[in-house]
Amino acid sequence: MMDIYIIRHGVAADLDSEIVEESYRYLTIHGRNHCRIVAQRLKDMKIQFDSIISSPLVRAVQTAEVFASVLKYDNEIKTAIELIGGNTFNRFLQLLQRHSHHNTVAIFGHAPDVNTFSLNLIRDNPVKDLQLNFKNSSVCKIKYDPSTGEGKFGWFLNSENMKLTEKP
Repeated sequence: MMDIYIIRHGVAADLDSEIVEESYRYLTIHGRNHCRIVAQRLKDMKIQFDSIISSPLVRAVQTAEVFASVLKYDNEIKTAIELIGGNTFNRFLQLLQRHSHHNTVAIFGHAPDVNTFSLNLIRDNPVKDLQLNFKNSSVCKIKYDPSTGEGKFGWFLNSENMKLTEKP
């Protein structure tokens, strides 16, 4: 069993005349500060990561860096093209298999993939109707068994109101 924390990137700058490509969007100051608050909540919950894997897009990597800093994670932050966006759930499962030797893995990605991956991991559980609303910096904990491919809902931290949902 491994604990997977699926986290949506923080609030990023909008596309405009200076940021003309989606992949260049970076965290705003508000986005960084909000990430620190959410990461501090995880720290208060005594959560540690064995591995951090992020989408290679700037806003996701920056989010991962903020969480790593607050949680005193001093290993490498890895990037995975499977997390850029628009990849299949099967590719995501392959990514999890490659990292299944870790006990706790943080995954930093984008909407709607964070929703899709979370709900697909817990699809055979009674929480399938759970409405996960992945606002920026929200976190979903899933207990995942790589040998069976089954996940069990742990909790969901809504970053908007910092409410922790432990049961659907």
